[in-house]
Amino acid sequence: MSAVKYDSVIDAMWEQWSKGFNTLLENNKQVEQWTVKALEQQKEFVNKALEQAQQVDHQWKQEVEQLQAKVSENLRKTAGNVAADSYDQWANRVHEVIQKLQQVSIDQNKTSYQFVQQAQEQYQQTLSQVIEEQQKAREEFQQVSDAYVEQLKALQKSFLQSVEQYSLVK
Repeated sequence: MSAVKYDSVIDAMWEQWSKGFNTLLENNKQVEQWTVKALEQQKEFVNKALEQAQQVDHQWKQEVEQLQAKVSENLRKTAGNVAADSYDQWANRVHEVIQKLQQVSIDQNKTSYQFVQQAQEQYQQTLSQVIEEQQKAREEFQQVSDAYVEQLKALQKSFLQSVEQYSLVK
């Protein structure tokens, strides 16, 4: 009859427990990485949205200026300088009013964007600190856990050695 190798059973049992525990810790690291990546993507999205809004605003201004120039030119050709000058004055006043409204809108958008940007930066700093603290705690816990498992294994092995002489299975 072959002897039961309790030491290898104990080692295998605690090795599997340690592997499961390490998998849990690795999954926590993965969640941290996903969170950081999602935050970076959100920041990139906000930056692109602002950039596109600025491009649309710039393009719109160019198109309005081109339209006003064409209308003024056509009025000069068809109705004369007086009508064209009158249109230019009216268009300039409308343009000033639109620019003021746009400026208010742009200022509000910039303020909102700056607020979002500051909130994102603060959140990212806080998240970085939390992740750093979690990493330190995880490393400390890993060391304590490894030491505890080694103590448990040694205790179980010594217990089994002390009762082995009384064992019926050998």
